[in-house]
Amino acid sequence: MGLIYSLHSEILKLLYKRATHIVLFLILVFQTFLANIGASQIVSVGIHATPEATPELVEAIPPIEFLGFDVTLVGIFFMIILGSIYGAEEYKGSAIRTSLLSNPSRITLLVSKTLIWLVFSFVISFLSIFLTINMTHYVLGQDGLLLFSLNGTVWFYMFLDSIAWTLLGFLAYILALTFKKALVPLLFLLPQVYNLGTFLADHISIAKFLPVSLSYGLIATSPQMLEQNSLQNILLLLCWNLSFLALAIYRLLQSDIGGGE
Repeated sequence: MGLIYSLHSEILKLLYKRATHIVLFLILVFQTFLANIGASQIVSVGIHATPEATPELVEAIPPIEFLGFDVTLVGIFFMIILGSIYGAEEYKGSAIRTSLLSNPSRITLLVSKTLIWLVFSFVISFLSIFLTINMTHYVLGQDGLLLFSLNGTVWFYMFLDSIAWTLLGFLAYILALTFKKALVPLLFLLPQVYNLGTFLADHISIAKFLPVSLSYGLIATSPQMLEQNSLQNILLLLCWNLSFLALAIYRLLQSDIGGGE
């Protein structure tokens, strides 16, 4: 019963949080709007346009299964922010003391928060990506895929994209929970989103194993991006998550519970 009560409490905390409402608007509405703009630009030059025929193009339009996925990179930014806020919230104003008064088990609290975040982040990630891809093909019209059904390849790419969103958001949540500050995951992950990770990966081989670089290898922005082993990227992202999760468990069990540090 303790776990059920804690799960109920955590889902209410997450759903009634203002940051959640803002992020939901941004990834469900704003990102879909960006997909509309991006697809309109493709329509204006033609889905089969090439740099040779259209000088303003830097590279050829990718195959139809890849269209729209570049827009989903925007959502990663917002998921990292939401995960950071959710992970650090218990230490803001000593809220964790109140949580433990209602349910004194620290493990139950951690399990419930983690389960709620994983389920919630995957569901909203997949929904957002689904809307974005369908908006892209809606604007493409007859050149696009059949709405909602799409095809098996696109569904698989959406699944991989959702995993990337979920694991990065989860890492942000764990880092914030471990260090009791939302600033830590923001400083670690957001610069990687702003092309720092790509720059480092191009110049330093080991930087390819940074979390954001690994997640980009799961997002079907182009055929080249999926040349890497997707399963390997998922496993490496899980290693990042599990390593910091172990540290979060240790700190939660061993350290004194207090306000934000």
